[in-house]
Amino acid sequence: MIIEKITMFHVQLPMKFNFKTAKGSLNLRDTIIIKVESPNGLSGFGEVVAFTTPFYTSETFADSWKILEETYLPEILQKEFSHPFEIHEFFRNPLPMALAGLENALLDLYFKGKNENLIAGLFQEKLADKIPRGAVLGQMSDEQTIKEIDQLINSGVKRIKLKISPQIGTDLIKKLVKRYPQITFALDANRSFQLTDWPVIKELDELGLACIEEPFDIKDLSELKLLTENFLTPICFDESVQDLESLKILTELPFQTMLNVKIGRLGGLYQTQKAIEFCRQHQIGFWIGSMVESGISKILHVQLAALSGNAMAGDLSDSKHYFDIDLIQPEIAFPNGWMTVPTGIGIGLSVNETLLKGYTVAKLIMTYFR
Repeated sequence: MIIEKITMFHVQLPMKFNFKTAKGSLNLRDTIIIKVESPNGLSGFGEVVAFTTPFYTSETFADSWKILEETYLPEILQKEFSHPFEIHEFFRNPLPMALAGLENALLDLYFKGKNENLIAGLFQEKLADKIPRGAVLGQMSDEQTIKEIDQLINSGVKRIKLKISPQIGTDLIKKLVKRYPQITFALDANRSFQLTDWPVIKELDELGLACIEEPFDIKDLSELKLLTENFLTPICFDESVQDLESLKILTELPFQTMLNVKIGRLGGLYQTQKAIEFCRQHQIGFWIGSMVESGISKILHVQLAALSGNAMAGDLSDSKHYFDIDLIQPEIAFPNGWMTVPTGIGIGLSVNETLLKGYTVAKLIMTYFR
């Protein structure tokens, strides 16, 4: 592969509502889109999904932009390589989300050149024709939560994840589970509880939840070995598993575990593929999350959700759930709760470059001609 031009776009996508979790809120999505171009006229796109503040992981938008501008992009322009995964040999101690965005753009370009779909070609397996929608609701009033759930049910959704925190308590959760027996509920605490809050989490075990995600604010996953009391609900891990070494610890914990797979957090599809293979080998349930991202990144998660073995529907809502308009054509949509999985070449569909330019507030262009 030879890359002769790279453009990095700072894009701002206004959100349709204020998305609130235990660790922060979001109403404007700053994101980085990377476009790589080869001498034969092909181009590939990737997205860097870091947030402007470190409420999710320590990597921020500014960190990602800086390392891409100063290190990753100049290095890629200087090298010739046969496969995008070779970039993992170039960079030591990389920033995961910055590297993932660049890797995704290179993979899009690479598989376009092979005339293959990126995810199907990478995993060498047929994707499911359709996937179900899973929804995630941020923290809001009880009345608004019920209203949102009713709307989701009417749109065909059968799995809903609720953001929780110690301030919410368990009464609402119990009420919702009883009120909507047809819905599979999952919870996400974004590491807002302490280990001393174990009795509160244990109280939720009787509700038949799909999982409880990231309940505890801990420094080391090994601390969870202390929780030896019988617990039936799977504990799901997201931001506390950022590499394969952390993932291996899940096999040592005294309860059933799951992994929320996000390409950006894991540092790209090279690591994501290894993580999914590990989960399959060790009976760790995996499913696909999302980063309140544009369709350029989310469409890859849609296709990951079409792989065999997903434990439940992913956090993959319609593009229009978060944004008035997305950067891809066609947009992500789940009519009646199901989406037909795109299997076109590269990321599977096209990027609307007119919209991309319209939402761009800054950009950087690098070129290199041999």
